[in-house]
Amino acid sequence: MAKESVSSSSNSRLELLVFENNWCAQCYTQRPIIKSLRTEYPEQIDVKTFNVEEKPKLSADYNIQSAPSIIVKKNGNVVERIPRFIDKEQLETIIRYYL
Repeated sequence: MAKESVSSSSNSRLELLVFENNWCAQCYTQRPIIKSLRTEYPEQIDVKTFNVEEKPKLSADYNIQSAPSIIVKKNGNVVERIPRFIDKEQLETIIRYYL
């Protein structure tokens, strides 16, 4: 099964694929965290956000079972799966580990 392309043009950056939906309270709570990290790590991370209801094939390709979920990719490979809400400190620790 071919995966929908979500890779950035630069493989040196860490990719965060954020899967959420519009009615999820935890997704709503996590949005400012993701926005903050985008601002704090503009050269190191590439964040792409997807609505699981609008992108069901992509969600299935990455085996997304719940929202919010975050897939962390480095050099095009999935290195971490976070299938739940995660606070900024924990997510920042994961980002720094892979940078």
